[in-house]
Amino acid sequence: MFKQKKRIAIGLALTTVIIAGTYMYAHFNPENHHFFPKCPVFLLTGYQCPGCGSQRAFYHLFHGNIATAFRYNPFVLLLAPYVITGIIIEYVANRNNPRIVRLRELLFGKWAVLVLAVFILLFTIFRNL
Repeated sequence: MFKQKKRIAIGLALTTVIIAGTYMYAHFNPENHHFFPKCPVFLLTGYQCPGCGSQRAFYHLFHGNIATAFRYNPFVLLLAPYVITGIIIEYVANRNNPRIVRLRELLFGKWAVLVLAVFILLFTIFRNL
């Protein structure tokens, strides 16, 4: 019973953060408003981390400028469906369904996380060449 309430609370909190973030990035351009955080990795090293440009990418994505969003951070656009799928599997889908269990293991199991980590590392290296 406690686990179910905790899952619901986390799901509601996550939904609230997503709605607030969507509102912020739909209405305020990070290039023109200085209350958006700057990347500490870039400020300290001069190298772009995997997330650099994602705030501007979200802003342009919400305004239908997909090509511009892709230029700022292509990884955000490629990773967004993966993250949305994970949220749905974790907080919406029937976790007792054998098909959902297999899908969760396939997309978010040990090997999937390893492959994702390699892609993030390679993306970071190639974007800074």
